[in-house]
Order: sequence, then structure tokens, then C-alpha cells
Amino acid sequence: MSLRWYRTPKLVVFGPEAPVRDVARAIESNHIGAIVVQDQGRVVGMVTDRDLTIRVVGAGLDPTTTPTGLVMTSPVATLPPTATQGDALLVMQRLGVRRIPLVEDERLVGMVTLDDLLLDETVPLEQVAAVIESQIGEGGVARAPASQRSVGRALGTFGRFRNEVRAEAGLDTAEQAETALNVVLSALVQRLTPGEAKDFIAQLPSLLQPGLRALPAGPDKSITRQLLETEISQRLDVGPQRAAEILNAVGSCISECISPGQVEDMRGQLPEELRSILPSLSMSARA
Repeated sequence: MSLRWYRTPKLVVFGPEAPVRDVARAIESNHIGAIVVQDQGRVVGMVTDRDLTIRVVGAGLDPTTTPTGLVMTSPVATLPPTATQGDALLVMQRLGVRRIPLVEDERLVGMVTLDDLLLDETVPLEQVAAVIESQIGEGGVARAPASQRSVGRALGTFGRFRNEVRAEAGLDTAEQAETALNVVLSALVQRLTPGEAKDFIAQLPSLLQPGLRALPAGPDKSITRQLLETEISQRLDVGPQRAAEILNAVGSCISECISPGQVEDMRGQLPEELRSILPSLSMSARA
């Protein structure tokens, strides 16, 4: 299939003279992982959130005065919309990148990312796994399984879970779904006792587990439903009612991802307002 599906009229673009502070704010407010740099209408570079961490924060540069052109990756591989998904995967594997701008007649018209390809179930997971393996040690997914087959399984499981959240919550992008998941999972893990949190994490997709295990041990009784709704509202730029809907949708997907016994054990430790996030098996049957 061609990459025309990844054309989009809305892209975050900066000039090379823009201060990196503005880039960081745009990445945060738009819930994206990178921006494209253009000069006189031509793609000349890209800046990722990792670039900001290593090349700006790590180097001790002033984000208010450092121009984007100083820290961007350049030159950047691009593809035309007529290229195929296979072409994109080959470029990603060869260059160790996760995002490729789409250019038509020297004009930026879209972006294809590894996440996009992962969510498309027609793309062979072995090819996606090969891209991930090419990036391990170069800033790619940390602690990924060693073999392509196991990487593919892990990616597939996580991708399906995230896709279910995206569909259930009615979110526009995979990154929004991942943001919502991170908010809810992190809160639940920290609200449980250490033993229960460990059991909960063990039943989640493997790519989520390392980050959740690194969270401070609970139970943190300051975590409330209102706190979760507020964070979702701020992170996804939605109103309170929409945030509550997203929270319920994420909780429903989590309940379906783990065993009924685990759901009941967690509900037993949560206060009533948080218990409602995780529907029990009996509640689901009545619905």
C-alpha cells in the first residue's frame, strides 16, 4: 500500500532560526514526538524530543537563545507519497529512524511514523521488529527482546492494546492513546500496594512493564479520580466531561487486558471513586 494515507494538512513546522524553547512547547502541546524544520519551503531537518534532551539539556544550551537549526538532524530522509510502506520500513531500518517526512514537488505533505505502520495490521511485524532492532543502542526502544520474533510479538501486543484504547476512547492518534494509557496506568500502579502493583504490571503488555516498575512504590493515597481527569484534560487538551469519558474508556480496556481475578483484587484496594474506573466482570455482564 502507498503512503498516500499518511498525507495530512496539519503538520508542526518550524524554521531553523526558531528558538528550541518554542519547539519543545510545540512538541508538548501537540502531543507529538518530533517537528519538521523547513527553510524557504524545503525540508532541511527534524528535531525530536530526544534531540532536545541530549543536544540541548545535556549540552547545557540555553533553550531561549539556541536556534533549532543548531540541534536539528540534517539532512533528513524523505519519501514521496507514492512510495510504499515497505519502502518506508527499509529506510527506517537502514538509517535507524522512526519518522519520515513525505514530500511532493519539494513540498511537505505528510509524515509516516513507525507507530503508524505498527497500527496498520497489514504490515508484517517481522519488518517492524527489524526496524526496532536496528535502533537498539541508538536511542531506540530500551530493553526490547533480543530476537525479531519476540520483538514482533511484543510490538504487536502493545500495538493492539493501544489501538483498542484509541478506538474505545475515540481518540485521533496513537500518541494520544499512549498518553492516556500512561496517565491511567501510572496512577493505578502508584495507588496500589507494592505486591498488588507487581501482579498488575505482570499482566500488561511487556513493553509497558519497565517504565511502570520504575515508578515510586505505593499506595499513594493522594491519587484521586479528579486528579486523573484533570491530568487527562491538560495532557490531551480536552474538557472535563471528555476527560471523564476517556478515563472510563481507558479503564474499560485495562479491565479487558488483565484477568477478572486481578480486576477484583485491584478494585478491593481502590476507593470507590477509583474503583469505578475498572468495571468488574459482573458489571460487564450486566451491561
